[in-house]
Amino acid sequence: MSAAVVLSVATPSSGRDVVVKDSHGITVAVMQGNSAVLEGIGKSEGPGHLAARAGYHRTRGEIAQSNRWADTCIADAAVVPEKSQGVMYLCRSLRAGNRLLEGDIQGWAADMQKVRALYQQHVAPSLRAGEEVSAITAPAFDAFSHWPRSAMLAAPATPGSWLPLSSKAGVPVVSGKIQGGQDEKQRDIDSDFIIDTGATRSHISRKAAQAMGLAVTDGFAIDNTLPNQPVAIGLAAPVDVQLGDLHFKDVSFTVADQIQFNIIGLDLLYRLGPFVLKPAELELLRALPDGACKQPLGATSALWGGQYSLRLPMRIGKRDELVLLDTGTDVTLEASGMSLATSPQASLVQRRRWTMHGLEPVRYTEATAPVTFNGRTVTLQTQVSDQPATVFPVSWRVGFGLRNDYDYYVDVAAGRGCLAPRTVR
Repeated sequence: MSAAVVLSVATPSSGRDVVVKDSHGITVAVMQGNSAVLEGIGKSEGPGHLAARAGYHRTRGEIAQSNRWADTCIADAAVVPEKSQGVMYLCRSLRAGNRLLEGDIQGWAADMQKVRALYQQHVAPSLRAGEEVSAITAPAFDAFSHWPRSAMLAAPATPGSWLPLSSKAGVPVVSGKIQGGQDEKQRDIDSDFIIDTGATRSHISRKAAQAMGLAVTDGFAIDNTLPNQPVAIGLAAPVDVQLGDLHFKDVSFTVADQIQFNIIGLDLLYRLGPFVLKPAELELLRALPDGACKQPLGATSALWGGQYSLRLPMRIGKRDELVLLDTGTDVTLEASGMSLATSPQASLVQRRRWTMHGLEPVRYTEATAPVTFNGRTVTLQTQVSDQPATVFPVSWRVGFGLRNDYDYYVDVAAGRGCLAPRTVR
């Protein structure tokens, strides 16, 4: 799955969804993981620098530091009386999004109601007729106002332990169990999960939720990648998940009709600390090896915590890019958002691929590209696709297709990770 279950907005909306650009440039910089721009704004004068510092740490995956600056901003004597409330809107949005990333769904819902009030009073009047920021206007925040904290480990992860994986399907798959639940029903259900670093949240299909007797609360999110085909996303009642010796409590899976896989996303991977992903195992580490990862990851996201993605800094050809790290797909390297109008018909490859909209036809052409990452330059096979790009006009991603040559080192909570030449257990 490619970036499965990214949170954008919560229910299909009749208005046209837009990105409102603030005068500081913070919204777009956070969305595109541009830490350099945010660092510069953070050193400037005026209250906007507090929002920029909160955004800067978000783009580096440093959520605790982002919280500290967002809280400082919300209480700042210059921010509170500001007539436009623009900085307050940014800081409350960032703080709400951080709560969602940390699993505090109840806190996210409460904070987002405050963001909605600021939006309605200060932002909406400036929009054109029919425009809206659906991530604020559409969600049913009240429905999640008493939701328990999601995806906590019952005991700390033990460095050195590992989970066996299968990569026969081209993506890493782990076997586990879905157990219990706050509805007090007895469950002990065997399940396979895709380990998907391109998924913001963990996911089960609606059919699976129904088969387990799990209640689903709709109105949590929709995917608006294709504006005319919104994908409604609900939230399943919490259950426990057992993966080897790892026991996750109160996991709230997202639910959609179109995605038929069970997925372990960044919300659960966040709890593991540092780990390395190989073709046949996921190994927990005490720390990422010294010198293995020469550059920090970047993180892109909406202010409100949706579309949170890990990005590897890569130089592709002559351009520096932030490349989505997406183990939920078997591609080596892919560029989306490219026109194929001038490509010879004979060069086009047509296949069906699982997307947020189910099994969809896609087309692409193949090329090679010189790519520099983590101190190495290699030539990679690249798929060039006219599928809709996300975040950037041309959106790059690297999948699990490099597993035979590289190990995937990741520490979601610390905002670090890289691809390093393969080692053998």
